Amino acid sequence: AYMDDFSKQKIVWGNLCLRSQFAIADEGYMVNAPSPLITPGYMWLLAILNSKAADWYIRSLGVTRNGGYFEYKPMFVEQLPIPRLTHKQLEQLESYASAQIESEGSNKNAGDAIDRIVFDAYGLSEAEVEYLLAST
Repeated sequence: AYMDDFSKQKIVWGNLCLRSQFAIADEGYMVNAPSPLITPGYMWLLAILNSKAADWYIRSLGVTRNGGYFEYKPMFVEQLPIPRLTHKQLEQLESYASAQIESEGSNKNAGDAIDRIVFDAYGLSEAEVEYLLAST
C-alpha cells in the first residue's frame, strides 16, 4: 500500500545516535532497513525534527543506552507534537534547513535560527528555553 513512498523524497534517520540526525533522502533514493522514514520529506519538518526542542522531547520518551546513545524509534518520533506554523515560519525553517544541508550541518547560525523559530512555534518561555539549552 505504501510502496510508492520509497521512491519519494523522505526524511530518514538511524535508529541509534548520540543526538537527532534526521536527513533528507531525495526522490529516487532508497535506504536500507532498518532505517525508518517519513514521507513526504518536508524541509520544515526536517528542521523541527533536528531542533533541540524536538530532540529533548523525543529523548524524554525513551531510554538512553550505553555510551549516551539513544534509540530514535518511530514509536517515539511519531509522538512529537508538530506546532502550527505561520507561513513566515515555514519559509524560514525551509531556508535554514537548506542552509544546514548545503553546509553539511556545520552552519551554527542556521541551527541556532532553527532552534529560535521552533522555540517560538511551541510557545516556550525564556525559562523553558534556558532549561532545554542546559539539558542538551
